[in-house]
Amino acid sequence: MPITSFSFTDQKENWHLEETTFLENLNLLVGISGVGKTKILKAIELVCQVATQSKCQFNGEQWKIGFKYAGQEYQWTFESSLVKPNLSQFAPSKSSSILYEEILKKEGDQTMTLIKRDESAFLLNNEEIPALRKNESAINLLSQLEIIKPIHQALKKFIFSDIWQPKHVGSRMNPSINRVDTPPVPLETFQEESIKQPTVAKAYQLQQQYHDEFEQIKQKLIAIFSSVEDMKVELTKKAGVYEFSFCIKEKTSEKWISQWQMSAGMFRTIVHLVEMTMVPEGGVMVIDELENCLGTNCMPGLIEFILNQTSRLQVIMTSHHPYIIRNISPKTWKLVKRKGGQVTVLNAADIEQLTDSNPDLFIRLTSLPEYEGGIS
Repeated sequence: MPITSFSFTDQKENWHLEETTFLENLNLLVGISGVGKTKILKAIELVCQVATQSKCQFNGEQWKIGFKYAGQEYQWTFESSLVKPNLSQFAPSKSSSILYEEILKKEGDQTMTLIKRDESAFLLNNEEIPALRKNESAINLLSQLEIIKPIHQALKKFIFSDIWQPKHVGSRMNPSINRVDTPPVPLETFQEESIKQPTVAKAYQLQQQYHDEFEQIKQKLIAIFSSVEDMKVELTKKAGVYEFSFCIKEKTSEKWISQWQMSAGMFRTIVHLVEMTMVPEGGVMVIDELENCLGTNCMPGLIEFILNQTSRLQVIMTSHHPYIIRNISPKTWKLVKRKGGQVTVLNAADIEQLTDSNPDLFIRLTSLPEYEGGIS
């Protein structure tokens, strides 16, 4: 489900991302701190939430996103009203509503309008239907319709990696609810159904039911950290629920080390390995500042793993680290710059100084006036 283009406006913050093209399965956003790299990723996350959740907070956002899925190409345009904060304790608070929404499907030279709604009408396949809720996207409202279901499925195939999310800490779950003890389904089905599960719980199910995939993660971790001999996900039962935690065993010790005692870099590496493995075929992995908590000893193996995964999914990530940027093809670089609230993303292929075979294009990148003067 690669994103092909994206533009976004946040009226509350007077922030606008000009249309950005995503031509590669790997897209590395680079630029000085503060230009808006993380905000771009957060904007994509909001788009996915609005598409797939019935209760999602939006207020004054507008976007246009193009993407491909199952051999089809789509474009989703969305606009919501801006509601200013109500400072009166007596007046009822208002919520934002959808002002405009359009979904196009492109086939060759033809473009079909699947959905078009505004404040006066709601059209499905160019036929008017009763107006539906104005605070929920048409994609989510009509997700069971055959023409909309693929779009809904596509926008559910995103994993947003963030080391501070609660899903990355030891998780307590009832296995009868979360299918820990049920017969295995095909891996792709498990990947799609478990996207919202905590990472450590997904890893446990891989360990128990998808041995080859878990073994690949373990062997990759051992290749990255030569001191590691083994890895497992431990399960303990407390007060009727099950607690999961990552554990590793080093060659010099007989004791297992839980995730609470292991280094931040090792823990983050495990999380990346599991999450990349668990992105469904054709999905999208979004990583903000890959280098966070990682030592340079972690980076080569992890970058290699990520590059290998781009044959089956799209990766969008940010980085400031010279090693990461240098070891990822310049054709995937996307230079972000900002003037006030206007954000522009330049493809490296369109920057003449970055199109030759100079062995250290990173130096040339950071010397560009577009990089050095990234905020104006």
